[in-house]
Amino acid sequence: MSVDLVSYLSSGGESPRLWVNFNDYTKKLLLGESENPWDTPASYMAFYGQAHGLVKADVVVLDVWDLFQHWMEDDEKAIPAMAEKNRVPYALKTMLEAFAPRELLAEVITAVSNNYGDKTPIVLVVPSPRSLLVRAHKAATGNDAEPEEMVVDTAAMYLADFLRYFSETNLSGVLLVEDEALMPASSEELSWYQPVVNVAKHYRWSIGIQLPFSGEGFSAPGDVNFTIVPAQSSVSESSLGVDISQALWVGGDIAGTKGFYYLSIPVDTKPESVLETLSTLKS
Repeated sequence: MSVDLVSYLSSGGESPRLWVNFNDYTKKLLLGESENPWDTPASYMAFYGQAHGLVKADVVVLDVWDLFQHWMEDDEKAIPAMAEKNRVPYALKTMLEAFAPRELLAEVITAVSNNYGDKTPIVLVVPSPRSLLVRAHKAATGNDAEPEEMVVDTAAMYLADFLRYFSETNLSGVLLVEDEALMPASSEELSWYQPVVNVAKHYRWSIGIQLPFSGEGFSAPGDVNFTIVPAQSSVSESSLGVDISQALWVGGDIAGTKGFYYLSIPVDTKPESVLETLSTLKS
């Protein structure tokens, strides 16, 4: 049975839970140049087990875009198939319907669940539908796409269908990550993701949105379970997740939180500094 993600993230008490984005850092530290950890379920588990052990994060996170990037690089048929038609959503549809990456991810989720049991939540981290749409189209055609409501809504439906493939796995949640360069113009535009939210609710997964902004008057829809915003944001006090990355690595003050801390490890940070910083946060 999967862990209730929101309850878990809220239960750190005086020592808040740590959600650590360590993917790029540990790939550079542990893998050879251009090495693909997603080659097989076994190769990914060998990488992830070592990476997660280094940072001792409180949440198991699987980076879906990282998987697709390696798939597009290694499968010579991937990009031609995605670029077959000019319609903006076509590249995303083709990518998300590809059997090999979906099945690989399902097998990895099962392996992770077997390794970590039912005490640590497993979360899929995915670019938001608008970001995923633009990234897939750019990767396939080299062109930018305009994330208008109709195409973003279509992208959300494709992503919802993709997530249904994992209905029998032990997932605890899904985090949608907004791209700072593609931020929604208003809170209302987040409602375009409703198909994804509906799927998460149906399978009793927690659904969150990471919003890399600092402005006021921007909030997630009520049926989104949690947000992650920068610590310097004016809405950080009302957000369950607080991104402390900016202050953390320059020795700045870390404000308290009633929820959990989110942090990204810069790629070139020295391992000794990472261990010392994480140890201090957990003490």
